[in-house]
Amino acid sequence: MTSQGFPRGRRLHLKNDFKTIIRGGTRIQGPGLVLWWKPAPLGKDDVRMGLVVSKKLGNAVVRNRAKRLLREAFRLNRKKLKSGTDYIFSPRTNECWAEADSAENAVLDLCRKAGLLCGQENAQDAASSL
Repeated sequence: MTSQGFPRGRRLHLKNDFKTIIRGGTRIQGPGLVLWWKPAPLGKDDVRMGLVVSKKLGNAVVRNRAKRLLREAFRLNRKKLKSGTDYIFSPRTNECWAEADSAENAVLDLCRKAGLLCGQENAQDAASSL
């Protein structure tokens, strides 16, 4: 049975990691969510994630709930994402999710829009060859 946890090695927690990805990475915005991503440094083949939540989103309860929902959505779908990439998600003030399903859909839609899902390249190549 594989572990379903979210260990420290899969989280971005250093200030320099966040700066590097936000300054040098690619940014895409969806409804209520912003995603920055960048290929991981050499030797890091795993998918890592970080969160940036502004105080403008709400009080501590609201911010912590948004972080929990995004972490869970990422944890459940990390095998669908391209490996060797670092992701930073930032929820915006115009949307706060009521359920885990809506957070999961927001994460997957944004990653699909960015072309970061594993099977997405093959599907696009097959469609273009027809």
